[in-house]
Amino acid sequence: MAISSKNYLPKNEALETHTKESLHLLLETIDGINRTMELKALLNESMEATRIVMDSEASSLMLLDEDTEELYVSLPTGPVKEEIKGLSIPRHEGIGGWVVENKSPFISNDVENTEFFWGDLAEDFTTRNIICVPLINRDNEVFGVLQAVNRRKGEEYTAHDIPVFQALAAHVSLAIERARQIERLHNRLKEKEVMLTEIHHRIKNNLGAISSLIEMELPNVDDPYARQIMKNTYTRIHSMSEVHDLLCQKGLFRDIELGLYLKQLVKKIEKTMNTASTKISIHLKADNIHIPANKALVCGLILNEMLVNIYKHAFEGMKRGDIIIDLALEEEQQIVLEIKDNGVGIPEDFEDRQRGSLGMWIVNAFMKKLDGELEMSGDNGTRFRFRFEA
Repeated sequence: MAISSKNYLPKNEALETHTKESLHLLLETIDGINRTMELKALLNESMEATRIVMDSEASSLMLLDEDTEELYVSLPTGPVKEEIKGLSIPRHEGIGGWVVENKSPFISNDVENTEFFWGDLAEDFTTRNIICVPLINRDNEVFGVLQAVNRRKGEEYTAHDIPVFQALAAHVSLAIERARQIERLHNRLKEKEVMLTEIHHRIKNNLGAISSLIEMELPNVDDPYARQIMKNTYTRIHSMSEVHDLLCQKGLFRDIELGLYLKQLVKKIEKTMNTASTKISIHLKADNIHIPANKALVCGLILNEMLVNIYKHAFEGMKRGDIIIDLALEEEQQIVLEIKDNGVGIPEDFEDRQRGSLGMWIVNAFMKKLDGELEMSGDNGTRFRFRFEA
């Protein structure tokens, strides 16, 4: 520890009062520092705390730049703060350099005659006295210095100020490490979000390219059965593509607004499946429900299979028809998806028809994936009611 010869120690009574006041201020400022998470706000809070606790005209935080090997003034306070912010000195020079090299505090009440003094960084400011302590991380490495300059009322810094200032510096060091770690995590999350957006964008484009190729080939398929299979495949691909489209648009990397997804999906199915002989209208009513993207995709594929099935069988011999879809969130976080039509109803041989149906096999497989239940009735058309946990 370097202390100039002009230091003095207060009398016991004055020392006790001085120490109590400093500790009280220290506890108040540490609480504010510990509550601050964002790095810039934390540095502001730390420097204001330094100025108040050490009762100084100015203070500064100098951080070590590992690339340039310099100490730069990250955040100063005081009358010339704007002039010295961002300035730097070599890490081995000046009082700050001495503190970094020796990993020790430094006090001088006669700065002009101190051999380590680099000089004032601003012409309009004269450093009369200074106290400087290192900022040390969890690996016991110095990454910066905290300093207070020019004690108010012409008073001097003393050795009794060092434990208080070191305690403040220790909390500032931990808080900066924590804020930097949080900042790094945020940056990594942003990078992952960008990467996920790119992945979803590519998947959407690839699925779009495949469905476009199928759409181009459809007019060339004469066989009705083969044509229907291609249509079904086309709509299934669109069901998957819509999920990735939503994930790209809004950065919802976990949850999707289910009603919005189903609405976009219904439009695609309606456009693909309508024919010149039968005009079918789909009406969708949906609560605002957010669920994980994987569950939304399964739900969309179930709806896709049911609508394809209804288009194929529900309106035989009819010129017009209506399909009503109701999506609701009920008590105990139960999602209910109800699909009704005003078609011919369930035929007597329905079970035989569906036994070999790929569509119903897909529906049943996906319902098991959702751990859901399916109810079906055939009065005045057909009604399918799916229930599963949100």
